[in-house]
Amino acid sequence: MTALLGTLFVACGGSTKNADSPAENTGEKADQAAEDTKESAEKASEKTGEAVEDTGDKIKEETKDEK
Repeated sequence: MTALLGTLFVACGGSTKNADSPAENTGEKADQAAEDTKESAEKASEKTGEAVEDTGDKIKEETKDEK
């Protein structure tokens, strides 16, 4: 009996990992999409902050002589 089970195990590829269900695959894709969206939002926010800071610096330079 052990030899038969061993043969079946080898014949099936020997993998003990269960295949992901469609729901698990969908969940993983949703998680990845959420992470990608979060990263994109963080980058956009950072760039917006830099642009606002640059604009503020330009305004300071332009109005410095008007005091």
